[in-house]
Amino acid sequence: MINFTVMAKKHKSQREEQLLLEQKQDQLIDDALRFSKRRFKKFDEIIGELYAGENLSRFFYTDVRILKISECFNKLPTKKNPAEKKLLKESLIYLDRYSDLVKDEGFIQAVHNMVQFKAYWRNSLSDWKPKSKQASVQLKELTAYLFCMYKVPDFLCKAFYETEKLLFIEWYIHLGTGKKVKELKKVPIPFTQKMGHYFLQAPDKMTIPEALRWAQVRGLGGDEKIAERIAYSWLGSKSFGEEDFWERFIQILIAGGMFNLAKIGELIDYVREAKRLNAAYTLKGRTLQSLLKQSDEWHKQSSHAGVLQYWQSCGIQGFKIKKEKEQIELEELISSKELIAEGKVMKHCVSSYAHSCAKGRIAIFSFRKYSSGFLQEVMATIEVNISLRRIVQAKGKMNKAISEEVRKYMEQWAWNQELSVSPYL
Repeated sequence: MINFTVMAKKHKSQREEQLLLEQKQDQLIDDALRFSKRRFKKFDEIIGELYAGENLSRFFYTDVRILKISECFNKLPTKKNPAEKKLLKESLIYLDRYSDLVKDEGFIQAVHNMVQFKAYWRNSLSDWKPKSKQASVQLKELTAYLFCMYKVPDFLCKAFYETEKLLFIEWYIHLGTGKKVKELKKVPIPFTQKMGHYFLQAPDKMTIPEALRWAQVRGLGGDEKIAERIAYSWLGSKSFGEEDFWERFIQILIAGGMFNLAKIGELIDYVREAKRLNAAYTLKGRTLQSLLKQSDEWHKQSSHAGVLQYWQSCGIQGFKIKKEKEQIELEELISSKELIAEGKVMKHCVSSYAHSCAKGRIAIFSFRKYSSGFLQEVMATIEVNISLRRIVQAKGKMNKAISEEVRKYMEQWAWNQELSVSPYL
């Protein structure tokens, strides 16, 4: 027999718990609103509260700057060097007053890194005033003011955004004090004097690893076009390793002379997979012509299933646009089964990316057209480098270039999700 009295008490208890939860949420929202009103007036007070150790965690979701500054303070070894934490507080308060370098978590990280290298400051931060109104330019001005006697390439200023590896900041200071590029420490590739010369000339838009790869290609005799293609490929974003092997690969591309540079991405995919499946794989005796032939054959046959794998979504939202009779959707593929199906339809080797997707290095998205809920066409396959938040490949059927329609949708999606787009798609 059903005990309605017990059920009623249970439902009442659940309603009371729900009511308490809603009241707590309303209180958090009210606190956040009150905090929001005063934070824009006197953000320096908030910096002071964080420095003093006040718990402002309830406001982290309303202002990521508060979370970032809290993290920066917590990373500094207060007991060993309390002056460093105090300097960070004073620097943030000063920069909040006179610049835009406390209005974004990336810039806050950069200020934190500058403080860690206080021993190399050539001037007092409190005497600095920005000339530009643009925050990214202000950062370049400030790093040059604090650390440099000589001009440093603009792309190297990106070193100060690093959250863990600080080697690139050491490079920045090394060059800024007039020391030679050939004397840079811990360069992760075989680095000649000629490559060092080109490193200083790398395009400003590149990341530091991309600039290294660009300089390597130029130093090995490649022209600007092939250097940019390789820099913006997987080789420009991968963790450095097995560099003798990849230098040999680059030499083969350069020695091959004129060829379709759009094939570089396909060649890298083929060689990567061959190397992954066979650690003893070598490029000895191979030519560009033989690699192109093997790559083409592999792309045609690359529909093997292998082990079925699933992975978590990368967290980047997809894309939907509704028209009168159809709907365009960009969907993330999160299993090897989906990649295999995509490869069969599009007649390319996207199935070979399962390992990288499972490792969380890249994400694969598929542009699809639906009508009345039924799939009508797979329009393109998109690869996103997750760490760089960059679209690095976009292919139509049989690895052909994407249509202008897809490009328009892709660029709109990139804008919405704050993704950059490789210039070579």
